[in-house]
Amino acid sequence: MAFPGTTIASTTDIHKNNLGSFFDSRRHGIVRESPSIRLQKAAKDGNIAAVKRLLKKVPNIQNPDPETGYTTLMYAARYGHVDLVDLLLEMGHEEEVISVDHDGITVLMIAAMYNHVEIFYSYVSRYPECIHAISKNGWTALLYAAKNGNAALVSYLLSISADIDHVDNEGNSALHHASAWGHSTVMELLVSEGCNVDLENNQHFTAADYAYSFAVQDHLKDVANMAFTDQSSLSLSSSYKSSVMNTRPYPPPTVASTLLSHSTLNGSVAISRGPSYAGYESPTPRASTSSSSVVPPPPPSSSAVNNIPPNASTSPHGLHSYITSAANNSSTSHV
Repeated sequence: MAFPGTTIASTTDIHKNNLGSFFDSRRHGIVRESPSIRLQKAAKDGNIAAVKRLLKKVPNIQNPDPETGYTTLMYAARYGHVDLVDLLLEMGHEEEVISVDHDGITVLMIAAMYNHVEIFYSYVSRYPECIHAISKNGWTALLYAAKNGNAALVSYLLSISADIDHVDNEGNSALHHASAWGHSTVMELLVSEGCNVDLENNQHFTAADYAYSFAVQDHLKDVANMAFTDQSSLSLSSSYKSSVMNTRPYPPPTVASTLLSHSTLNGSVAISRGPSYAGYESPTPRASTSSSSVVPPPPPSSSAVNNIPPNASTSPHGLHSYITSAANNSSTSHV
């Protein structure tokens, strides 16, 4: 029985209404992402058609990410989408203001960081002044290129007046980074271009101190078996070569001689973690400044190394004798 002016809804009508509400909620859930977020995703994917369509729906072509500061161009550059980068540059992405994220990272730094060479040259040809940009942790495009061992980018940056002796907030120069990560070609290039090999970082280490540090303390005995030539070049034992040399190339004799003469450790061999330690932590886009900007780690404490007596010979052969003794004592103590 129904009251006057009312009708009784059938079971079918109720089912239809509930079904409609379900699909409405699903549809709203699908389109809940804003055009801004979808533009960021399209830039990451390199979807040019989607980027063009979504740019009509956002007020700012740069569309900076509130969390990271990454712009449309920075996402495209981070993931190596050359065609999209060129399109955005042609559309005037950087005309009003240069893209910089919350950590002070620029597009040029990103290109150097991830070795996207085409993007690097495309961007720097339009905005060469960006070679002097410095991030909040003190890094420049040159430091990223040196750390990654990209000699071509390092050479180009130096040819357009990048500061060869610029240091980051830890006091590390391009030579420090190239040395710590074992990039001998970059080291040779920097030395030949006249970089200051005497520069000490905040912990008073020069690039030479990192060049003559090794991966782990367990290899101390192998280090003791190195053969020193009259030119101060190094030849590692065959067992150590097989385990380390593939990931940590050492500088050629000419650079080795130069760096060894400028070491602040007075001939001592510092044991520290090599470039394979920690590796490259890929910021997507940048989890944190520190993780994506790994600086050369200072040599950790080591009784066999840090307690070298002041009267120990600083010559390579004298040092070799001391390390051999220390290594043998260390082996005996573990028996």
